[in-house]
Amino acid sequence: MRQYTIYLMKEEIVEYYVGQEYKLFQLFQEYEQSKNLQPIIKKQIEYITLPIQEYSLSQLLKQTLSKRKDYAFKGHEHTIWIPKVKSSAKLSLYENYIELSATGSFEAESILFEVIRKDAPYYLAIDIKAERYGWLQPIKQRNFV
Repeated sequence: MRQYTIYLMKEEIVEYYVGQEYKLFQLFQEYEQSKNLQPIIKKQIEYITLPIQEYSLSQLLKQTLSKRKDYAFKGHEHTIWIPKVKSSAKLSLYENYIELSATGSFEAESILFEVIRKDAPYYLAIDIKAERYGWLQPIKQRNFV
């Protein structure tokens, strides 16, 4: 099972950390692993992230995916199950982050990532266990001459 936590980052943070995403990953990893530092790290995370617009993102998911027979939603959870390729994903919306858990092939999670990507350009997905992380929408580095 793949488990992602997705954060909406502030634009100025994104601009500063383009190409240095590992530093952001380390901050979130430290938050998960160091219980005694969590209150301090939580304040740092709150400073660099924006709240999730749960209602508007939920509406976007429903609007985009409602015609799919393999899509369902209940409360703050959206799920896709594609039996043909043995792929499933469940997305849960919270005030400060999004959780996405997926099994099987990558198709179901890719569909959900695509919709989230349309919502805002600065989402960072992190899988602490697998030590994977990345922007849902590629960020271009600025060239200063």
